[in-house]
Amino acid sequence: MKEKVLSIPTPFGASLDLYKNTWGKSGDTLSIVSGLQGDHLNGIYLNSCLSQFLDSVVEGVNPNYTLKGRVISFPVVNLNAIRSGSKLWPYDGMDMDLAFPGNPQGETSEALASAILTHTADSYWGFILQSAPPHYEDAPHIQTLKLDGRIKNLSRDLQIETVRKRKESAKVNLLQQWHSHDTVAVTLSSGSPRTINLPQCEILFQGIIHFMVAEKILKDRRKIKSEAPIKSRFYEENDEVPVFASTAGMFMKEVKAGINVQAGQKIGEIRDIYSGKRREELLAPAEGFLVTLRQYPIVYEKEPIATILTTKKSWKEYLPWSG
Repeated sequence: MKEKVLSIPTPFGASLDLYKNTWGKSGDTLSIVSGLQGDHLNGIYLNSCLSQFLDSVVEGVNPNYTLKGRVISFPVVNLNAIRSGSKLWPYDGMDMDLAFPGNPQGETSEALASAILTHTADSYWGFILQSAPPHYEDAPHIQTLKLDGRIKNLSRDLQIETVRKRKESAKVNLLQQWHSHDTVAVTLSSGSPRTINLPQCEILFQGIIHFMVAEKILKDRRKIKSEAPIKSRFYEENDEVPVFASTAGMFMKEVKAGINVQAGQKIGEIRDIYSGKRREELLAPAEGFLVTLRQYPIVYEKEPIATILTTKKSWKEYLPWSG
């Protein structure tokens, strides 16, 4: 059910409205939020696909599933920024994900943030859908502020292989606020700003459906043999290995985000813009998973090019009988 939860007058006559979708009336609640930044289109598209899917379940059009729990979604939050095609709404220049917990009597971004938190604060689970920072691409992965048992179970239910613990910051973003309300919450990041990557959206879509079935939000009526579960790999903050440009120029990548690289493997090279000559060859400094890669080719000296997630093997992994 689509419901208007906030309406803010504008100088141009038409109001700025915030809508939420709700499916189910009881049970533990899953909240899904996208569109905090106006250029994170992957998350908005994914949320719309989930809305279409849940509508089909509730309306009886999809005979394979029955809804048992409750799901809330906010597909579009920062509508003004989305209309302008930018990360931030140029008028106030505020990052919506730095406006929490918000203020119902405050400026536009603060009022929106307050409404989001009010309607999701009692959720048991929370997903934020986002993309990489400007000029970069993320492989589909989970970002979390904690790596406790509940988060690890959630990650395994999502069937997403890569889980990345991020550094906690000031409690002004939605993920921090959800954690303070004891919501089991993560961010699902994939793709680049201002683009829609359909294969990546499909990976996350299937992961969220698998999660809802595993947590009994959905009942799958089909009698099908379950596939072998994907084993999640959990990375701490000190498992991140950045790759920086030593020179300025045009970055020509030779790999894709989302692959495993070997130490010494060529990631790409930087060429002189005027002569086309190679100025630097960029090699992976360590073996690991290439989670983030620069997409915009013009780079300055000392700019980050990629992030590799790497973990040291435990002694058990070296034993021939440990598998």
